[in-house]
Amino acid sequence: MNKIQILVIGRDADILQTVVRLVNKNEQWNATGTSEDEAAIELFHRHPYDLVLLGGGVENDSELKLRRIFTLQNPKIKIIQHWGGGSGLLENEIRSALENNEGGNFNIVDNPFN
Repeated sequence: MNKIQILVIGRDADILQTVVRLVNKNEQWNATGTSEDEAAIELFHRHPYDLVLLGGGVENDSELKLRRIFTLQNPKIKIIQHWGGGSGLLENEIRSALENNEGGNFNIVDNPFN
C-alpha cells in the first residue's frame, strides 16, 4: 500500500519539525516539511503529494501564491490550514481532508483581471 504523501509548510523550524514528526507517526502517511515557499514549490513539482498542510505562520500573500501554484498544477490537491492544537486535532484535520475535503482546498482568484 502506498503512503499518503503530505507536504507541510511552516515558518517556525521547531514547530515544523514537530508537525512532520507527528504526521509521520501514522504508518499510512509520509510528511515532508519546509519553511520556504520556493522549496515548497520545488518539492511540489518534483513529487506527487496528496495533501498540503499550511502552518499558521504562513503569511497571507504566501498562502495565496502557494494555493494558486499548487492548484494550477494539480486542481484536485487538498490544501488545509493547521493552526495548532495538538496531535489529535492534527490527525482529525488530515483525516477529514482526505475523506471529504471538508475545510480544505479552495481556488482563489486574487486578481480577476489577470
